[in-house]
Amino acid sequence: MRRIVACLLMPLPSFLMVPLLRLLLGYDIGPDVKIGFSVLSARRARIGRGVRIGHFNFISHMQSLDVGDKAVIGHFNIVLGGREVRLGEGAYIGRFNEINSILDPVARGTPDPCLTLGRGAVVTAWHKIDYTDRVTLGDSVVLAGRLSNLWTHNRQDVLPVSIGENCYVGSGIQMVPGSAIGAHCVVGLGAVVTRKFTDERVLIAGVPAKVIKPLDEASLALVTYPTRPDLETAAAVGRGDAD
Repeated sequence: MRRIVACLLMPLPSFLMVPLLRLLLGYDIGPDVKIGFSVLSARRARIGRGVRIGHFNFISHMQSLDVGDKAVIGHFNIVLGGREVRLGEGAYIGRFNEINSILDPVARGTPDPCLTLGRGAVVTAWHKIDYTDRVTLGDSVVLAGRLSNLWTHNRQDVLPVSIGENCYVGSGIQMVPGSAIGAHCVVGLGAVVTRKFTDERVLIAGVPAKVIKPLDEASLALVTYPTRPDLETAAAVGRGDAD
């Protein structure tokens, strides 16, 4: 019934859809939220202030959806399934991304089907993220370019995947179940990440991926520059007001 209601609401303009989502589905939606022609059907949802959700997204079948203030979901994205999907403040999902957890998987062990994007994390376009087990992208991670794949399942085996804060990840990378990237790293185009990297502030590249070298000052500037400068400016203003 919830999905039927969500589909019926899809053609409505945002100024009608938002109050009806609050009324009919009990969603906690903050002020100044804009939702385009999209299906939004989580069991529970909290959507923070100033969130923007574009057209032709299918966001469904998760138990809990938590979208932080000023987060953005662009157009033509699928976000499907899992226990929890959590987008931090200012997180950004671009367009044509397929982000899903297998519904009712046959898996050994106890998978934790959760997707977490940290504050200001960015997923650009045409990426595939499988969160049949836990996937974590830290604050200010940029999953850049096109056609990267993050996998948490291999037939019946499931293991989590993570990318540490302030990483810049190039186009076309592959991450296998159980792999991880440390904080403040650059991952080269086409890298195949087959293990956990605990190294920080390094360039990771190759097939299979390995640590190539420490990052120089120019590369460190690349990974430490804010993904959403507007959020940093707002935070600085807030700190000034508090003082």
